[in-house]
Amino acid sequence: MPAVLARASDAAWFALVIAGTAYALWLIVSFVHTTLGPHEVLTAIGLGLLTLTRVIVLIAIASAIWVPIGVWIGLRPWAAERAQPIAQFLAAFPANVVFPIAVVGIVTFRLDPNIWLSPLMILGTQWYILFNVIAGASAFPTDLREAATLYRLRSAQWWQKVIVPGILPYYVTGALTATGGCWNASIVAEVASWGTTKLKAAGLGAYIATATDAGDYPRVVLGIAVMSVFVIAVNRLLWRPLYRVAEDRYRLS
Repeated sequence: MPAVLARASDAAWFALVIAGTAYALWLIVSFVHTTLGPHEVLTAIGLGLLTLTRVIVLIAIASAIWVPIGVWIGLRPWAAERAQPIAQFLAAFPANVVFPIAVVGIVTFRLDPNIWLSPLMILGTQWYILFNVIAGASAFPTDLREAATLYRLRSAQWWQKVIVPGILPYYVTGALTATGGCWNASIVAEVASWGTTKLKAAGLGAYIATATDAGDYPRVVLGIAVMSVFVIAVNRLLWRPLYRVAEDRYRLS
């Protein structure tokens, strides 16, 4: 009997969440439809695709840099012990402190804001990739490392067959967190200012920031709704399947 009640309460709670979510979506759609037109929705979606492109490129670059470094650190306990606290501190460090320096540099060297404001999005979130990879490499079984050494695997084989499968669940966790952070950071990173100088990159983050400054609540709601859809879609279509593969096929325990 208690099990039946538990299942019934779970089902009721799930139905309540679904109903609340559907009602909230209906309110958002109604609000946007009565204040903005379909053209504005398409504009927000197009800007979301620009920001999505930035996020994908930045995560790829950060992964190419920090995965090898994280593996090197994680396989050496003395280095991991020193690097983990530093990486966690950098992840918590307010990246917007360096925004004025970036604005001055972009203006001084006449750089394209659409390109050079982008790194500000990953500045504070890339460290999640690093310390999760460090944790994964640190937890890698010693006997598997010794077996790989015994079989004298080449560098490419060692990465493909040994270490990447071993750290994949950790990497996915770090990259997923960094991706979410990139989307949030785009709201402040795609519009950066210092004094009277203000730079803006085309993207959904700049769209939301500009609408917020103008008190344009319909566009704020639209921008946040579109960003939420993009984030959920990326998580569902990319990170969740990748994490499932990492857990099912490459579990070391």
